[in-house]
Amino acid sequence: MSSEPVKVVVVGGSFAGISVIKQLLSSLKSSKKQVQITLVEKHDARYHSPGAFRALVDAEYGDKIWVPYTSLFPKDSGHRVIKDTLAQVYHHHIVLGSSGTVPFDYLVLCTGSDNPASGKFNNVSSSAEAVAITSKARSDLTKSKSVLVVGGGASGVELAGEIKNAFPDKQVTLVHGGPRLVDYEGYASGLKSYSLKHLQGLGVKVVLDQRVAIDGLDHEHSIHVGQSTITTKSGETIQSDIQLLTVGSCVNTSYMSTLKPKGDDAFDSSSLVHNDTHAIKVQKTLQLANESFPYIFAVGDCSDFSNVPTAASAAFSAPTAAKNLIQLIETSSSDSGKKAKLGPASGAPAFMILATGPNTGVSSLPLFGTRFSNFFAKLLKSKDLMIGNVYTEMGVSPK
Repeated sequence: MSSEPVKVVVVGGSFAGISVIKQLLSSLKSSKKQVQITLVEKHDARYHSPGAFRALVDAEYGDKIWVPYTSLFPKDSGHRVIKDTLAQVYHHHIVLGSSGTVPFDYLVLCTGSDNPASGKFNNVSSSAEAVAITSKARSDLTKSKSVLVVGGGASGVELAGEIKNAFPDKQVTLVHGGPRLVDYEGYASGLKSYSLKHLQGLGVKVVLDQRVAIDGLDHEHSIHVGQSTITTKSGETIQSDIQLLTVGSCVNTSYMSTLKPKGDDAFDSSSLVHNDTHAIKVQKTLQLANESFPYIFAVGDCSDFSNVPTAASAAFSAPTAAKNLIQLIETSSSDSGKKAKLGPASGAPAFMILATGPNTGVSSLPLFGTRFSNFFAKLLKSKDLMIGNVYTEMGVSPK
């Protein structure tokens, strides 16, 4: 009589979650353990968020950024995809938004972050609905004459550049509340200064140290169509007929509020996350930073592993979580008393590639230098924003 398979649940089917699953599938080929992997994902297809801004200006590209999960798992493997949201985590099962429950022996949380809708579709479950929203935004953007981008982080720089590249005759202004663009801790100063020079070279007007508030433009409504006039500190007025918000990224880990060790109702679940960022506290092994839950991992934006959460950081750390999980599975019922050898995750190098169009961008690559424009950006990212790699990873043919 066969034993029950080890139940591994991965929540979130983007960079971190898919990377974990791919590593698990590879490792399980040589394992004698029976394992069932369940992916819980709120969308009906994988959203390639790095292509979000290209999709706003390029209809053909916009049709490609939703990649189906249909070939993620081998046919008849017993693995499965559940389209639903995560509502609550308990010590050995999760509760879904539909109120259903999914038991687990091991859990990997890859729930990402919530960004303004022009970058991610957090409240949209249908890819068809998301494509329609993007199409409407593209139409509004095409009709506009003057564009205001609010926020000068990586998203703001990429969005402003993509718009100016696609519509060189439009007046594009980027307003940023800080003194430098892409001002992330640990990243080369050359990236910050060159990003400014690069955008200005494209014809984008950049206003620094200027905070703005526009009626109708907020986290839930990140694209506002209508005339707006702002006045800068210097007294200059800037008019626009469409405004796009790129700031306000946050992490929603409210599902952690129910997690307690079995039989310990007095446990303070809030100790598992940071009070300010709500990111999940993890060890270097990417297990929760609490000895009561060695079988639960958190990877990517929802964890505190990286100070600057990026797709690259998720891609670097996710395989470690999978390998450590496999170690735990392989040794869980070992008669020899063998202990799992868990390894620390490596942080992604402080590199960044900003794509501002199919042929332009800014890259900071510590191994090669810090202020390379166009050549490395185009070679590594700008041309197709790595969408081809995603289709290959998901085992489906490009549209």
